[in-house]
This record gives sequence, C-alpha cells and structure tokens, in this order.
Amino acid sequence: MGWLSGGKGRVKPDQITRLDEYQGEAQVVVAATQLGTEYSQSQARRIVDEWAEFFSSGPSPIRALRFVSRTPRRLFEALRGQTQLEALAVKWGDFADLTPVAGMAHLRKLQLSGASSVGNLQPLAGLHRVEDLLIEGLRRVRDLSPIGDMRGVRDLELGGDWMTPRIVHVESFSFLRQMPQLRSLLLHSIAADDLDYGPVLELPNLTSVRVMEVRGMRPSIDVLKARTPWTE
Repeated sequence: MGWLSGGKGRVKPDQITRLDEYQGEAQVVVAATQLGTEYSQSQARRIVDEWAEFFSSGPSPIRALRFVSRTPRRLFEALRGQTQLEALAVKWGDFADLTPVAGMAHLRKLQLSGASSVGNLQPLAGLHRVEDLLIEGLRRVRDLSPIGDMRGVRDLELGGDWMTPRIVHVESFSFLRQMPQLRSLLLHSIAADDLDYGPVLELPNLTSVRVMEVRGMRPSIDVLKARTPWTE
C-alpha cells in the first residue's frame, strides 16, 4: 500500500515522534523511541505512553503504519486495537507475542524486521489477505508451517540477521508446498535442518528466488539455480 510498497514516485510521509504531531493521516511513520538528548527520560516514556493509549483505544484513520525506531513490547501490544491497518512495518523491538496482529484482517503488507524474540508464528496463520510478508531477525522460531496457511502471500522474505550474519535453523521448508501462488521468494541467513529444498522447485509461479547455500542440501544450489528464476 502506498509508500510501503516502495513504488517509484511515491512521496513518503514525514516522520513524527509525538502523538500531537499526528493530524489524521492515513500513512504514518513513527519514531517514538531512541530520541537521544532532546527529550528527558520522563518525556520519552510519556511519548510511548501516549502512542500506546492511542493505538489501544481502537481503530484509527491510519491505514499504513511504520515504526522506524525500537518498538517496545507495550507499544506493539497496543497495536491489537488497530484492526483497520492494511500495511504494518516494524523495524525492531522486544516484542515476542504476535497475537496483536492476529486480528488485522485487512493487512496486505506485513514487515517484521526485528523479530528476534518471536518464537511462534501461529498468530499469523489467519491473515489471509497479506500479499507481501517479510520476517527477519529471527532467532527462536523453529516451525514455519503457520506461514503456509497464509494463502494470499505472493512475495515472501524470511531470514536471520543480514549484518551478523546470524543463521536461523528451522525444521523444514515443507510449508512452501502450500504456497503455489508465490511470485518471489528470498530465504536469507536461514537453513532447513532436514536439508530438503525440494519444495522450492514446486512453486510454479515464481519470477524471482534466492536461498542460502547449505552443505548437504537437496537438491544442490546448482540445481536450484538451473531450475528456478534465480536472482543474485
């Protein structure tokens, strides 16, 4: 949706920090934490408190919401009141429970870039309208099967930490067999312990794919490159 889709020529909304800067816009970029010396500790806490109260009070005019600084757990938890959201992007935070997004039935784009504390993806299984899904920074998730229930996803990116790099080990990528609709697939810094990468070859609509090479993977990386629309 809009600027979250990264379309050329789109004008991104200005970044705001305080709730009183919000004027009813449908697309909002929030930097409510990591404020440096401009704000005292009490002022910084009050800023988060005000946003949390606003979000938890129920649906707002916001359709696309992006957090570009650390998202504390209490702020993420407050998002369960924003059931109208169509796009949500979270840079990183200490949130572990994804149930606050489970009721966002209108979501079409979901980006969780710092999901290092998340251990269970089951709350995402019912988000059938999501078309673009990115989850990275994963550390604790082993079971990716709930993603297979998200039948609307066309563009999927999963992984650990690009910068470290921290490799995530999951049970398998068998969930991909439930997602023949996928157009693009990027699996970075993530490995399947069963070493079965065959499900990647069973995605008939792919136009772009890349996975991380793993010793002993079946089929080999060379076979995957030869038989898929590989993107370097």
